[in-house]
Amino acid sequence: MKIWSVLFFILFESCIAFNQVKFLDLPEKSLDFNEYVLYGTDRDKILLLSVEGVITESSPSGPFGIGVEDSMVARVKEELNKASLDPLIKGIVLKVNSPGGGVTASDILYRELMEYKRKTNNPIVAIFMDTAASGGYYISMAADSIVAHPTSVTGSIGVIVSGLNVKEGLEKIGIKDQTFVSGNNKNLLSPFAEMTPEKKKIIQSIVDNLYERFYRIVKKNRFNLQDSKLRQLADGRIFTAEQALAEGLIDKIGYTEDAIKTLMELPNYRKSLGNENPRIVVYALSRKPVKNFYQTQAIPESFIDSVSKKLNLHSSIKFLYLWQ
Repeated sequence: MKIWSVLFFILFESCIAFNQVKFLDLPEKSLDFNEYVLYGTDRDKILLLSVEGVITESSPSGPFGIGVEDSMVARVKEELNKASLDPLIKGIVLKVNSPGGGVTASDILYRELMEYKRKTNNPIVAIFMDTAASGGYYISMAADSIVAHPTSVTGSIGVIVSGLNVKEGLEKIGIKDQTFVSGNNKNLLSPFAEMTPEKKKIIQSIVDNLYERFYRIVKKNRFNLQDSKLRQLADGRIFTAEQALAEGLIDKIGYTEDAIKTLMELPNYRKSLGNENPRIVVYALSRKPVKNFYQTQAIPESFIDSVSKKLNLHSSIKFLYLWQ
């Protein structure tokens, strides 16, 4: 059954490549945020900004890949833009529950968070939920302090790129690749071509280069860690909250309320006179009221996306800051 599923996706991808499958161009849903107050009564505000799920710059898709929502990167950027225009926002609690994701998407979110701090001089504190690994840890380097739930898993500092090679399997059932390339390395990571030592060397060099960027970001922001120590920790392994605290990868263990308290204790948190009980606010696209920290806006997964994940098939090869 699995071989037929693989063949179906190969045929489907080929149809797309040769323009045999047409998709409708539908307008993406515009971002129109509503602000909800979770609690607090004073004039000052603290924004709770969530990054949940795989970090990607791609728009979540409906049936047959038709985009139905703006991407995570677009949403976070718009939330930061809205917050930067509100003088009552005194800081951000970044709620991270993510195994990571795309290298570029993770880097963009990190940069946008750093830009927000530069423009507003407001602090950011990260609160780790279940998972804040790889790209989830990368974006958290923009935070002035990191608080992790007692049961959080974090770390996984590293890069991964994966793919299937079905060359030998297809040849056994009489299917041969007829791809034409302009150079020996044009079809790097093609599922139909043999992985030569030269190709392996090229791919590994890219992985190593992207890893060094991740490493430099961590080193810059976790400056309490010695280089020799950080190299040992940054080998892709994961850590519990207690282990991460002992190694200096986070600053505290606690809950969302502790992250808010930590934010308010930072020297660059500029509260208004007498504002000891700021309003904790969230931005949401839905009209459904948001009443507590733990509500999420889940996006339904399409059938194609679901099957593709189960078969580990992707429409393109991606380098990932991802724990998997």
